[in-house]
Amino acid sequence: MFDGLKDMGKLMKQAKEMKEKMKHVQEKLKKLKVTGKAEGGKIEVVMTGELECISITIDPGLVSANQTVSLQKALLKAVNDAASQAKNLATSELSDISGGLNLPGF
Repeated sequence: MFDGLKDMGKLMKQAKEMKEKMKHVQEKLKKLKVTGKAEGGKIEVVMTGELECISITIDPGLVSANQTVSLQKALLKAVNDAASQAKNLATSELSDISGGLNLPGF
């Protein structure tokens, strides 16, 4: 009977430690940055590890009236590239502390 309580206490301690570690990783992800590129680097999108887009850079040579549609498609590609990298970064960082558990939302 008391062995079950010991195990429960140990489990609660581990859960608390994991919660603290996850909070630390989430703070770290706010500071980490990834860069998505398209059109041979002429378009760059920078995001945080939390998927916040913090800058978009477009080479002036790409901007002209007849290139609007292709520019929009390339910009979308760059944003999605950065978001994908940020998701992979978050998954990698959080898997270290979750012991490989597949946590929803990460």
